[in-house]
Amino acid sequence: MRAHLMIGLALVAVAGCSTVQNTLKTTPSRVERPASDLPGQFTLQNGTLNSNAVCQTPLVDPRDQTMLQLVHSDRGEGNYQVPGGKYGVGTGELLRVDCTTSRALGILKAQ
Repeated sequence: MRAHLMIGLALVAVAGCSTVQNTLKTTPSRVERPASDLPGQFTLQNGTLNSNAVCQTPLVDPRDQTMLQLVHSDRGEGNYQVPGGKYGVGTGELLRVDCTTSRALGILKAQ
């Protein structure tokens, strides 16, 4: 019976590692280049700044009301879809934003 328990625990551990690995494969991992023509900070839709590390959607460019839609977030950083060509973001790319400061970190490929 003890051997069955050990085998069961080993299978759970392997399955857990596989799940983490699959999640990491689908998460865009690194900024590839800087963005351009950015506001100092993005705001929430009501015009206020985000007050915590939770990524909010939509974010708004206070200069011209451009809206950014959250696609994915992890560890206080959000990957946002932006209107075509805005901030230098091209087709198949996202803008990464630090959700605590509401400042852009750069452009990365969407996966």
